[in-house]
Amino acid sequence: MTAPKQLASRVDANLARALQILAPTGLTPSEIVKRAVTQFAEVYMTAVNNGVAKPNEIPMLIAYQYRLPPLPQPPRTGALRLPSLGLNSKEKQS
Repeated sequence: MTAPKQLASRVDANLARALQILAPTGLTPSEIVKRAVTQFAEVYMTAVNNGVAKPNEIPMLIAYQYRLPPLPQPPRTGALRLPSLGLNSKEKQS
């Protein structure tokens, strides 16, 4: 099967609500739909590959884990203060 270059779908009440919920992400409706389809495909492939679902079944996601991208950190300025390891100056010379 070759993928179509463009898809069209009617926006029903459920899809409109989902798009509204995801609007604060800053993604366009098209990007939201693309990510949703990709994630659904990953759930489907994982379930079929692990024998949880047959190829003709639609698995139902009942649990998930997620991670957020790391927050940008401001650049460090000033002197670097490392913790002391409790060594006195005589022990450091040995």
